[in-house]
Amino acid sequence: MRGLYDPRSSMASSPLVRKLVPIAALACGTWIGLVGPDAAEAEIREAAAPITSPPPESAPTPTVDPSKLPDPSPFPRMNPAANVGRAWLLAEGPAYDPNDKKRYVTLTFDDGPIPETTPVILKTLARYDVHATFFFIGRYLDGNDARAIATRNVAQNILAAGHMIGNHTHDHLLLTTANHTDALAQIEEGAASIERATGHRPEFFRPPYGQLDPFTEDVLQKRHDEVVLWNVEAADMVNDDPEKMADSLERQIASAGGGVVLLHDVKWSTVETLPKLLAWLKARAYDPARPNRVGYVIVDLPGYLKATAARPQPYADRAQVEAARKERAQKNHSPGES
Repeated sequence: MRGLYDPRSSMASSPLVRKLVPIAALACGTWIGLVGPDAAEAEIREAAAPITSPPPESAPTPTVDPSKLPDPSPFPRMNPAANVGRAWLLAEGPAYDPNDKKRYVTLTFDDGPIPETTPVILKTLARYDVHATFFFIGRYLDGNDARAIATRNVAQNILAAGHMIGNHTHDHLLLTTANHTDALAQIEEGAASIERATGHRPEFFRPPYGQLDPFTEDVLQKRHDEVVLWNVEAADMVNDDPEKMADSLERQIASAGGGVVLLHDVKWSTVETLPKLLAWLKARAYDPARPNRVGYVIVDLPGYLKATAARPQPYADRAQVEAARKERAQKNHSPGES
């Protein structure tokens, strides 16, 4: 070991050095020269070795219950081609089953996060024990000014609370009007900003205005991103009446039999609408003791996709789903049962 006294060297073997080493060792407060050459070398090796603790002799052999292991695939990949038409179909959720009255709802929030309103949304979701998905604008997370730092803290709080995070591009640019270079940059830079801020690569992607073209579909396919759209929306970017917004959402959910709800966590009208919607859903929650009564289950996005994969729609596109729904409603005179 370089820099240490080596008892095997020729100088160390001289009588004078062997007499002086103990004195030097005492003066330096160390013991290295007070022991024989073999013992000193052994002590050095022992000090450098990692410390390990032997397992208890009577420790039982651990057993693993496979049913309690985490799901190796967080959500099913039902749209590997990132096709926008199929994404609209998947947003409709599980296929209608007259014998199953359970309806699935998942909440999604676009265009944030921002320090003013997103934390209030988080508190409301926590009060109702609901996990949602937030689709971030990447540029809000960039920079070292006070607002960017506060926004990154909000993003980290979203993740810490157990919510999902998705990419909504870097600047909310309509991708179908951009050239290929700009469209690619919007997708890639948005994801990079999110990963820098949270430490996690977003796997969900929501295109601004719900629009993609063949080029952006190909980009998202190669990135293995899951395109997520919606079938229920509050129009909260143009509507500022919480009562009307809540009523509209309730009617849409009842008509569609659940769905992916689009909201925006950057609007105060959404802050005021959300508790009204959650209270309505809670009052109509699915009750296993009343299996013949329609009820809602609020799930996170992976849970919604898993339910959809378990009972996929038998239709080719969203238009066919809506046509079948209208036909059932006319036959049953009960839109809320579809």
